[in-house]
Order: sequence, then C-alpha cells, then structure tokens
Amino acid sequence: MLTRPTVPQGPQGPPQRVPGMVYPPNQPMVFNSANPNAPPIYPCGICHQEVHDNDQAILCESGCNFWFHRTCSGLTEAAYMMLVHEVYAEWVCCKCLATKNIPLVKLKP
Repeated sequence: MLTRPTVPQGPQGPPQRVPGMVYPPNQPMVFNSANPNAPPIYPCGICHQEVHDNDQAILCESGCNFWFHRTCSGLTEAAYMMLVHEVYAEWVCCKCLATKNIPLVKLKP
C-alpha cells in the first residue's frame, strides 16, 4: 500500500496514485518498454524493483522522493500502519536522514 500522495479505497485496500505524483529529482523516468503508454515505473530506493500500487510502500517525502517497499526499508508492519494513517507524519529514508539536514521532528504548515 502506498502512502501520500494517494487516495485510499478502504482501510487496507490498494490506493490509487493521483495525478502529479513526483518522480525523484535527477532520476531518469523508467517506462515499460512493452507498453509505452503506461505510466512511469517507480523503482524502490533500495532494491530497485518496481513499487506496485498494491505493495506496502512508503515515500521518502522529506528527502529524495523515492518510494521504498516496507520490507526493504526495515519498517515493521505496526510502524508502517501508524505512518500511513497519521496525516501529519512524513517518513524519510536512512540515506536522506544521514546525508541531509532533515530534522527528526518537523511541523507541517
């Protein structure tokens, strides 16, 4: 299940990506060569495999804007569920946390 920016279909049903989803900066978009009209593929920031709409995945919203599979990121199921249900929570990957000046707690406007 993907987190923001998504529109959930139910408490644990697969969300749908909304138009305007941001692709990571300085990263060439990846497309399905078998279907050039399909939307771009969003690779996991760790395993580089495609993040599907029905995967449990989370966006590094405060840093690189890559999607990460929950299991690749090391998030437990409980931590993942708390993050995706908390409106004001933003998750950041370990790489961005270590290399960028991102506070552990920040307030959204």
